[in-house]
Parts: sequence; structure tokens; C-alpha cells
Amino acid sequence: MRTRRGIVAAGLLSALLLGGTSTAAAGETGPPEAGRYTHERGGVPEHGHVHAPGETHGPAAAHASGEPVPSTAGTSGGAASGGSGTSGGAEPPGEAHAHEETREHMAQDLVGTPMRVIEQQTAATAARIQRRTGVRPGAAPARANAVADAGRSGQWSAVVDTPVVPVFQAVLPSGKVLMWDSVGDNAAESYPDHSFTRAVVWNPADDTYKRVDLQGSNIFCAGFAHLGNGDILVAGGNANAKLEGTVNTYVFAWRTETWTRGRDMAAGRWYPSVAETANGEEVIIGGGPATAEVYQTDGTIRALPGFSKYSARLYPYMGSRPDTQIGLFGPYFTGYTINTSGDGVITATSNRDGMNRDYGSFSTYDIGKSLVVGGGSGIEDGVPKRPTRSAVVVDSTTGLAPAYTATGSLSTGRRQLNATVLADGSVLATGGLTSTATDGLVDLDNAATAAERWDPATGQWTVLASAHRIRQYHSAAVLLPDGRVMTGGGGICGPCMTVGYLEKNVEYFSPPYLYAKDGTGRLATRPVISAAPAGVAVDTAFTVSTRQAASIRKVALVGLGDSTHGVDQGQRYVPLKFSASGTTLTVTGPPNGGVAPPGYYMLFVVDAAGVPSIAKIVQVAKGPNPVMSPVRNSTGRCVDVPASTLAIRTYPQAYTCNNSKAQALTRLSDDRSLRVLGNCLDVPSSNFSPGQKVWTYTCNRTNAQAWQFGADGTIRPVADTRLCLAAASVDDKAAIQLATCNGDALQKWTW
Repeated sequence: MRTRRGIVAAGLLSALLLGGTSTAAAGETGPPEAGRYTHERGGVPEHGHVHAPGETHGPAAAHASGEPVPSTAGTSGGAASGGSGTSGGAEPPGEAHAHEETREHMAQDLVGTPMRVIEQQTAATAARIQRRTGVRPGAAPARANAVADAGRSGQWSAVVDTPVVPVFQAVLPSGKVLMWDSVGDNAAESYPDHSFTRAVVWNPADDTYKRVDLQGSNIFCAGFAHLGNGDILVAGGNANAKLEGTVNTYVFAWRTETWTRGRDMAAGRWYPSVAETANGEEVIIGGGPATAEVYQTDGTIRALPGFSKYSARLYPYMGSRPDTQIGLFGPYFTGYTINTSGDGVITATSNRDGMNRDYGSFSTYDIGKSLVVGGGSGIEDGVPKRPTRSAVVVDSTTGLAPAYTATGSLSTGRRQLNATVLADGSVLATGGLTSTATDGLVDLDNAATAAERWDPATGQWTVLASAHRIRQYHSAAVLLPDGRVMTGGGGICGPCMTVGYLEKNVEYFSPPYLYAKDGTGRLATRPVISAAPAGVAVDTAFTVSTRQAASIRKVALVGLGDSTHGVDQGQRYVPLKFSASGTTLTVTGPPNGGVAPPGYYMLFVVDAAGVPSIAKIVQVAKGPNPVMSPVRNSTGRCVDVPASTLAIRTYPQAYTCNNSKAQALTRLSDDRSLRVLGNCLDVPSSNFSPGQKVWTYTCNRTNAQAWQFGADGTIRPVADTRLCLAAASVDDKAAIQLATCNGDALQKWTW
């Protein structure tokens, strides 16, 4: 294990754990005059020596403000799919196919340029700028670092050097962080075929690291996510200087800290996203190919031919929904819901906010709810390409089509920011640029260095302390088990080099919840989890021991982060139901795998003062596979929604089974609902009488939507188990209704 310490002492973590006080040294600063980061012109800069960060993986280049349009497969009952929930080959009104200027991106992202060259040239430029201005590029203005009350504003650590640019960050179940950037220092001499990636396992507890370089591929530009066993799946990467993606997958084993080559994908991907599904599979979307693929739990990969087109290359914002489907809600403004079972189906649902939030960010802060914030390439306040201050909540608990609600705005617009869910369920925004810089990648004269915290209870943002370093293009941020946020990286692009910007370092932000509210700056007394199980199951009780049980107000699971380019597919805040007795909390596990896909999570308890514990790492077991399949009876008829309509109060029918999305029902164990196209099967007015037809309605967890699934094949309303769900006849389009249970074949279903 090698050690590489920066300005900050390793005692910061010890102070946080033991309740001591810690003061961070001031960062390097200089006069905050306008225009201090002047672009360098001319030939290749001479070699110089400045603390120069390593390189990173960056977002795609400028692109049109329109969106990609998927096509959908499958019809209901032999009729053409209709309604707002379908998307054929035609474009939704007002949207155009997105395109990417790949040559410009290649130049901006320095694709194919070895890290050694990037570091040397950027360092030389930075040295010249520092000699001329007295300011090291990337330093925040002195006034921004002014010490404030940590109980109100939080506190930043000093800057800590890292051996790579932490563009890609994955929090491991060990509490360490896997980081990587791109082709190693000797790429020009030894690795011209991009067959090497610089990587380290970083320990935030003492700022030590272990090199774990990947041999065989450059996973710069890859997508990644946690597997159910805590390992990291990496999909795609950079094949060459032509901006072509790779078909490679790799798995990083967190216990042994080693890499293993996985199965190849069907097509090369560059900038895909990877998200875990409710059953522990991983769906891979974007990065070039219009189709999606699923990495299965046995390590094999299957295609989703029903997911026939999604032309965006940029990292999609996506994640598992409570109904066990996958929601895709950014950066483009059209929302999509994805069913990964069978051949797969992608359904265009609704317009989020009419804005392409390129270089924005998102964070899942509650069950089925995500905050999308910042970014933007439209017009705001009459200014084109202005980074937006706005934020919107995406609520996927409302049905197939999510609901969108505007919430409070940031104090300033931001592009290139990172939104990180905190231990108390609030969201922290860090980094970014505030200007309309034409490349949208870096503008050191217009940097957002102050953190901001969004409170879900009020929908409002609070401005907090400012970082010592500017974090823009190619930065990342993750929540740590001790409740701090680690931010790092920045740089590695053409415009970055011309202003000497390269951040091969990290900083730690301690949110206000870690400090007393008396103005002294002392650390708060934290609740302590003295015992917790190593594993928990969905919808099952478990116990947590803490002497502060009576004062605990929140218990939650927080997913381990997988952060790059403002996109973190791993983080999610899952509040849990609990009761307290003595020193014991009796907690109920997450309701299903859609809410908390199988894997490792940080378990936090939060007291009445809003102070979180240090997390215990627990593994959420894979629950019963969610049922998302046709519900059919012995006559060969399936429960079917006519014309695949999303409208509520639609009466389902019995129809010849055809494997369409109109017949893909999801059975959820937590509320006993039966869902189709995002709505729930419902007994109108709770009229539990023979002959009463059922309809689809907004899911609301009432008895009218609670069903009992019997071993004998019957489906009965929980409110009256003398009744059975039945088809009125063997004919197509026969009504689905309640009938007195009598063992008839029309009342027997399989799923």
C-alpha cells in the first residue's frame, strides 16, 4: 500500500468519528480579478512542474437541443398501440433527432492523447498563468473560502493529491473508493493501442491508495454500476482515437481488488449508462448503439430486440422504479419507461420540462423520486445556452408516465455540477460553471464553488461553504459512509489545457449536519449503531441496536455511489419504516427490488437534531423475482389493456396472449397490487360484488387494489376472498370481472 498525502492530515476522519474538532487549512488562493485565467495561445507549452491532476473521462461534445426518439414494439389485442404511452418511428412533436459533433468532441476530450502529454502540457500552461497572475488555475477566489459557521455552512477539508484524476468514482462495500481515468503515463511508448487504464483503490480514512491498473483495455468513456455482490461492472470504453466504443465488459472484485474480463457486448459503447434492475440484472443503454443489452446474473449478456431505438449517446439519467421497471428521465426532456423482461419494451411517456439538461445532474432522494437539476442548453432569462438554476422532481410512483413538479431553484445556474444525496435524504450540489461559455466545458472565471443543499421538505436550496478548488468538466462526487462527500477531478479537455486546468486531487465536504448548531464549529454528538445485521431482506423486519433509539427519527439505506459526468446510477435514498423500544429499532426492509435492487447499501440512522450516524454497510438480498409477465387462464386468454392505453378507468379485457406490453402485468408483494402500464387493477368504488368489472386506476394502496394470489391459481380481492377474478367468457374481448369462486377454468390464472 503506497501513501500519497496532500495538504490535509488524515486526522480529519478520526476527529469526525471521535467527536473532536478539526480545522482545515486554507486552500491556495489568489486575487479574484476578472479574466485571470487567460487562454494560452501558440505552440506546445514547455514542460513545467505544477501539481497537475491526471486525466479523466468526459461527456460528449456539443449537440443539438433535440432528442433521440425510440420506437416501440408490441400491440394490444391485435390492434395498433395507441395513446400517449406509445412511441413508434415518428418523432414526438417539437423534437428532432439529436446529433453529435464527434470530431469536435474528439478534439475537446483529447481522445487518444496519453495522460503524460496532457499532464505535462497543462502543467506548463498553469505555471505560466500562475507566474503572470499569482493565481494557480483552478483555485477558488479567496473570498469564497472565508471561514463560516460550520453548523450552518459545513466545512471543506484541504486539498489532497491523488495518483489519478478521479473522473470515475465507485464506493466499495469496504468503504474505499475505486477511481480511474484513462491511458497510463507510458501510453505513448508502451500502450499505443489503448490497452491500459490507470486505476487506484483510494482509502478516504487515511488518504492512502493501491494501484489496480486495468490491463487489456481503456475504460475511459465506459459506463459502470454495482452488481448485487458489491463488485463493479464496467461496460464499454474508448477503443481508439476515432471515438469508437469497445464491446468489452470488466468486473472489479471489491474483496480481492482485482479485475476480470467479462463477456463481450453485441456492439461497442462509448458513454453508456448501466443501471441495476429489481432482479439483480444490469441494463446497458446508450453509448452509440440504438439497442439495449442486459448483463444477466450469470455473467451472460442478452439483447433486448424490443428496445429498437434510442439514439442518444450521452450518459442517460436512469434507474430502477418501484414498479420494477426502469425509468429514463434525462438529460433530454422526453421521459421513457423501460421493461427489460423478454424482448424488452421502451415507451415514450411524457415531457419532463421542455429542456435539454446537458451537463446537468440528478439524485434519487426518496422512493421513486429523483431531483433533476442544472445543466441546460436552451434560453433562460433571454440568454442562450445559459446554465439553468431550475430543478424538477421526477415522481415515478404515479404510473407508467412519471409526474413532474418544479421545485426551488439554485442560487446560480450550473453546468458540470454533481448532485449527491446525503445521509439525511437531502441533496448536495457541488461544482459547475455559471456562464454561457461556448464549449460548456470549462470557465474558471465563472465557477460555482459554493455547495448548495436542497431540502425535500421545503423544496428550497441553502448556500453552504465554498470549496478550495474549482470542479467543472470531468469532476465527480460521492457520499462516504462517514456522512462526508468526496469531490474530485476536473480537466482533460482542449479548453482545459489552454487555461491550465487539471485537478488530480480530492476534497472532502462535511455537511452542516456533522456540526453543533451553537456557532462553535465543534462536531456534533452522533448517534451510534452498535449492532446491525450484515444482510437484510425485502419486506422483512430486522433489528438495529443503538443507545439513542428513542431519539432516532429516520432510518434509511443509501446506495453506494457510481459517479462520473454528473451521473450517479448507484446512489439512491431509501427511507425505511421502523419502531423503537429501549435500545432496539425494529426496521422493515425495502418493499421490493424495484425500490432497492439487490446489493450493498449504507445504513444510516438520523436523530432528532438531524445528525446522522456513521453508516453500517449491509447487503440487501435479492427478493423473489418480480412478476412482469402475462396473467393468463387455461383458455389461453390474457388480461389485456385495450390499445395499450395509459388512461385510468380503462376496463381490461381477456384477449389471446400475444406477449405485448398491454399484457405485461407486474405483481408487487409489498402492497399486493397488480399493475399494468403503470396503473393498478382496481375494483371501482370498492364494490366487491359478483359481476363487477375491474378497471385500471392510479395506484393508491387501497383495499380496492389489493389482491391475494392463491396457490390454486385464483386471484382474489383481499377485502372479500369469496370472490375471484374471472374472464366473463372464453371469447376475445370478454370482460375481466369479479365472480363467486367456484373452481371454474375462467377463474384459474398462471403468471
